[in-house]
Amino acid sequence: MQKDVDNYISIGQYSQALTFLKSIENERQLTNKELLSKQYVEIFILLDKGEFQKGCDLADEMINNSRLQKNKLREIDAIIAKTENSNCLGLFNDSFKFINEAEHILENLKKIPNDIRKQKQAYLFYLKGRINRDSHNVIDAIKLFKKSYELRKEINDKFGMMWSLLNWASIITAIGNFKSADKYFNESLTIAKNLDVEVGIIWNYIYLGWLKYHIRDLGTAINLAEKCLAICEPKNYKYSSTRCYDLIGHCYLIKGDVNKALSFFKKSLEIRIEIGYNSYVAQSYFSIGKVYRQKGELKRSLNYFKKVLDISPLDDRQMSKPTYLSALGKIYCELGDFKKAKKFLLEALELLKNKQMFLFQFLNYNVSIATTLHYLIVLSINMNDSDKIYEYLNMLEFLSQKYPNLTQINQIYKLDKAIILNSSKRLMDKMEAGSILMKLIDEEIIDYEILIETMSTLSDILMYELEITGDIKILNEIEELTNKMNKIAENQELFSLFAEINFFKAKISLLNLDIDNARLLLTKAQNIANEHGLVRLANKISNEHDFLLGNLNDWENKIKEKVPLLQRLKESKNEFLFSKLVQLKYGDLSNESENPVYILILSPYDGRCLYNKAFQEMSFSDGNLFSSFISAINIFGKTAFSTTDSIDRIRHGEYLIVLQPKNKFLFAYIFKGQSYSAISKLDEFIKIITLKKPLVKDLIESLKNHTEILEQTYLNINEIVNDIFIMGK
Repeated sequence: MQKDVDNYISIGQYSQALTFLKSIENERQLTNKELLSKQYVEIFILLDKGEFQKGCDLADEMINNSRLQKNKLREIDAIIAKTENSNCLGLFNDSFKFINEAEHILENLKKIPNDIRKQKQAYLFYLKGRINRDSHNVIDAIKLFKKSYELRKEINDKFGMMWSLLNWASIITAIGNFKSADKYFNESLTIAKNLDVEVGIIWNYIYLGWLKYHIRDLGTAINLAEKCLAICEPKNYKYSSTRCYDLIGHCYLIKGDVNKALSFFKKSLEIRIEIGYNSYVAQSYFSIGKVYRQKGELKRSLNYFKKVLDISPLDDRQMSKPTYLSALGKIYCELGDFKKAKKFLLEALELLKNKQMFLFQFLNYNVSIATTLHYLIVLSINMNDSDKIYEYLNMLEFLSQKYPNLTQINQIYKLDKAIILNSSKRLMDKMEAGSILMKLIDEEIIDYEILIETMSTLSDILMYELEITGDIKILNEIEELTNKMNKIAENQELFSLFAEINFFKAKISLLNLDIDNARLLLTKAQNIANEHGLVRLANKISNEHDFLLGNLNDWENKIKEKVPLLQRLKESKNEFLFSKLVQLKYGDLSNESENPVYILILSPYDGRCLYNKAFQEMSFSDGNLFSSFISAINIFGKTAFSTTDSIDRIRHGEYLIVLQPKNKFLFAYIFKGQSYSAISKLDEFIKIITLKKPLVKDLIESLKNHTEILEQTYLNINEIVNDIFIMGK
């Protein structure tokens, strides 16, 4: 009987072992040994479910029962089971104490079979490896996982080999050894599938997904996480589910779909707070902070990063604290508080100098000292502080040579060298920077933050060269560069990059005096940013579109007068056209609310007004007359209004007019002031109207039959208008 139970345990089939023990219990009372086995499998079932505190409590009971029975082997098993659970709670110091205690007991056991001794030793090596990995002691962790694997292979412990390979692969991923990691993950996954070990399959999917994330195979990473969730969610495996949510969230963050990313990070955070996974709450706060940073909500992002440093387990996670300090430094730099930025970055650098871990599961590219050095270089340039800038660059060069597998470090080194050269006033230095970046852009850059900075810096240099020479070939080079980046963004569904590229292409179109195309591209860029929650970017693009409308006559005069490229470049050098990509410009943006004037719902066919409301006195007293005026503008050379990325706004004197087609209607909003707030409100208005089926039905009837809408419909729409356009100001 006990042999059958041990066989189940040896291949991780804890539920089957428990079922078997309960079937015995139904027939007779369990022996003391069987009772200990029952407690052991129950602890691991709790571990797999993510109920770690309950697992620790039950392990304490098993330890006491083992001692009462003087069963030293089962006491070791109980300590191992407790260590597994306490490690998941982030109690690393306690876990080390438990392991030392188990090693001491094992050492004093003289008369036990050699295979059993090796099995226990291997498990304890494995657990120490786990703690070292989670504490970011990379070299020790690698050695311990290797030792545990070799011992388990000697005794043909397939189940143990699966776990050693899995964790060995996860730690070498952290130092960029992706090829070997992929090999070990697949070996571990094969064993898990052959043994039908569900939990082994789950964790291989998760860790292999993170590897795919780091090499930017985002589609495969998301697919692996979804396959894992298909196992975990129906069985309420909350701990592993949170790890899948993190993985999917970070994939969407890379893509720039920040709304989706935020939804997954919040799911994960809610579970961690509910269940008490305190060591991972900091990770969730950090991830949410990164979302708000990418949205452009820097102060909100800062609040989440500050929450991270208030969480006590950070002291045990030696690499986490400097990582978070580095992120804080970056935020303060973007907010323009360079003094605080420098303080946090230097503190992070000091903590990181002797560490060797570069890739974290939950961070978006090589973190630690490489990224911190990059931030310090950018900060030094912003502060005109060149004292240590070459010291930082030399440290990056050393790291790139020491860790050749981490191509991102080499790429950051090249990028930073170019950024430093570009900050020089000497033309020769700027041209050398351009040469470095032209070569870098031809490499396979798997991190899109590096790609954006490379592209923006190179574009800045090419614009500088264009300003000096007026050579049209340079403009062609810039267009080729943007087309190449656009293809990458579109193919990989990298929404933030896609929005920025379209914004930049609008600048080039304007420089070529193709005003209509520039406006179409601005609208397209804003739509992409809005759709994926990139609030600050959308606001910036909208403000620049408004600025262009305010200067439309100047640009039209340039066309009439056939102003040469060099002259129009010189005349416009301080306009938005020649700023770097928006993501790198975090100056204060206008968030002022617009002044509402008029809202209409029109027939797109004949301009007939279905609904209108004036917010103030204006020169157009008749709603139908005004709607016909809007419709005439729409029809006159603006057929693109029926498409998704059409020009969405027109200036008429002091008024701005925004038009949005939706289903069978054309919505129009007239206002004074900034467009971003106005467009956001109009979008919300359209969304609410189209969700209310009785309102839509009556509007369609009015459209078909050329009748007035019902009075109740008018009142209902009025209420929505008041909530959004008046109360929402």
